[in-house]
Amino acid sequence: MGALITRDEATAIVQIPPIGGNDVTQAAIRWHVNRQDENCQPSYFQTVDLILSDVITTTARLSTRNPQAQLIQGCLRIEIIKTRALAFLTSVINDVLKQGSHGVAIKLVLPVENGYVVRSDHLEQRLYGCPNAQLVEGFVAPREYLKRPNLSSASLESFSDILASAAGGIVLGDAKPKLASTALEDFSSTVASAAGKLSMTSAIGKSQYALLLELEKELLGRYSLPWLIPEPIPERTIAILGHRSLFMMERWIRGGHALGCKVLIFGPHGSWLEEPQYTGLVEQFLPIDMTADQNLAQRILDALQESGSKIDGITTTMDVYFDAAAQVSLELGLHTSPRESIAMAQDKYATRTRFGNSTPLTLLVTNIDDLRKQLGTLVLPITYPLIVKPSRGWCSEGVFKVTTESELFTAVSKLNTFQPGVRVIVETYVDGPEVDANFLLWDDEIHFFEVVDDFPCTADLPGSAFAVANFQELEMVYPSNLIPSEKEMLKTQIHSFLLDSGFRNGIYHVEARIQNSAMEYNTVDGVVDLRPKDHPPPPDEKPRIFILEVNVRCPGWMVIWATCYTYGVDYTAAQMLAALGDGTRFKILSQPFAFGAQANVESIFVPSPKGGTIPSGIKPFCEELRDRRPDLMRAEDKGVEAVKIQTMQFSGEKVADPSTGSLSFGASFNLATREVERTEMLRLGQEIRKEVRIDIR
Repeated sequence: MGALITRDEATAIVQIPPIGGNDVTQAAIRWHVNRQDENCQPSYFQTVDLILSDVITTTARLSTRNPQAQLIQGCLRIEIIKTRALAFLTSVINDVLKQGSHGVAIKLVLPVENGYVVRSDHLEQRLYGCPNAQLVEGFVAPREYLKRPNLSSASLESFSDILASAAGGIVLGDAKPKLASTALEDFSSTVASAAGKLSMTSAIGKSQYALLLELEKELLGRYSLPWLIPEPIPERTIAILGHRSLFMMERWIRGGHALGCKVLIFGPHGSWLEEPQYTGLVEQFLPIDMTADQNLAQRILDALQESGSKIDGITTTMDVYFDAAAQVSLELGLHTSPRESIAMAQDKYATRTRFGNSTPLTLLVTNIDDLRKQLGTLVLPITYPLIVKPSRGWCSEGVFKVTTESELFTAVSKLNTFQPGVRVIVETYVDGPEVDANFLLWDDEIHFFEVVDDFPCTADLPGSAFAVANFQELEMVYPSNLIPSEKEMLKTQIHSFLLDSGFRNGIYHVEARIQNSAMEYNTVDGVVDLRPKDHPPPPDEKPRIFILEVNVRCPGWMVIWATCYTYGVDYTAAQMLAALGDGTRFKILSQPFAFGAQANVESIFVPSPKGGTIPSGIKPFCEELRDRRPDLMRAEDKGVEAVKIQTMQFSGEKVADPSTGSLSFGASFNLATREVERTEMLRLGQEIRKEVRIDIR
């Protein structure tokens, strides 16, 4: 990390014109410029620290008929050009006045070179969960060109240049737990000599300057990447084939806009996107028959031709539509993975065959009669338990663990009813910790990789009942507790498999188990976690990967939020940029924090316990828990807080019974901790799960 250089410091009075009144708002402002030493490391930003104090209203009159904010220094007075940064500063000053506080500290982020913004809300994305950052606001538009300001002096004119060039602002709040990172700790000694003369203190007793210094270290770990590029970024249109509910589409729509894209969505007739209050969310919504049949690609092409719309890339959030998206891409000459590669990934039996998964029994059957026929050809007796699952499926739906022949035939019969015509895999149950291995690849190279611990499902538990047990996710934790050698094995072998399968660019969400792992899920003091085995496997039993499925898309919705919090990487942006063939921004936005994971994070999924209807008029499940048990949402005494909560089913919705193989969630939570062991986070997660009330009647 580079040393921090403090430049000239200046003070002045800022006056803000009245809005709907006569009094002028006035504040004392002190500012100085910081910048990392360019001789020590690449520098991608510089910052300006502001301290606002003595905020009052005054009857003073501004000197022009059309008064603007002014900066006063002795006899000098200049008007401040109206910018988003000035609007931000004005809002902060007014908030200080309303709250009656003594003052506030602000850090502005500015470019160190000229260039085009890779993503307009990138600062907000990278500071998600940042300690001491009470408010983060970007000032730039998508694809905007920024110029490096001239900050050679601390004059009034330079302050106007600062506001005109600032890319974003951060308002400091109460200090949160300090980020534990060797890289950041090493940097602390290099900035110690930059201590300034500011003496204002916060409620917790730290000087505002000390908090600004800590925030500077955070920025070095979070924002040291090329967020400006020299080439202009053309406006492009990304098409999304199919959509989910509004809260699940939020990151896609906002992310598309922040990337400077027009967002076009294909969906069924009668979609919520056709309702008046949502029509402005996207550039265009094209309603079509969304049946996933062989004619879907042609219906998409026809809709584009009839509407006169042109697209630069197409992707989807739903597995059943990836083949159609690939067909459209090939027809229009757009970026896509090979259709045969996508087909292999969507067929679990084909995936197993290609990767070389080996189990004592693996059958592919079409119906009950075919099952009887294939069982009759077996030489060796069947060893239970077995897994029964559709060869093409998603979201763990229709996956059963069976322990008897009667359960085996019942499971296959259910799948034939639930998904008529589906081919069914019958295979030996593979034990071992389950993980998600997520890759961002471009030009064959790994630009981001993470392993996530996927905690045991109800069907993994010994003695679980066939009628109620399933493989619906319950908990996921980031980063993984696997030993380094097993993480490296996942990275190396699955990367090689993806390349051998024809995948070169994009996002790949792979679910797998580790056979003969040195780790296991066990219970200590009432908390289940992934821990070292008491008796490790013998040396001749090497760990092996058993791939469950390969997905050419983002992980699940709450996982997207969790990875963004943990590492600062947004999977939805990566998937859209891959569809556009924009490798430059894909690689930039795939870079995690320089210090690695900023916290331990847990995603908690609360499944719907039965089928029925959610009563009308009830409060959303997560909000009800938050109001009833606020101590669980921000358990400061435990060092854990809920950083994202989401009710998944709402008043009046009908819910399918999980015994049919159709699975759903009622609520989900992301918890995070920096200062305590992840065991304490898991303990709080257990209490949250116990306290959530999923009301289905």
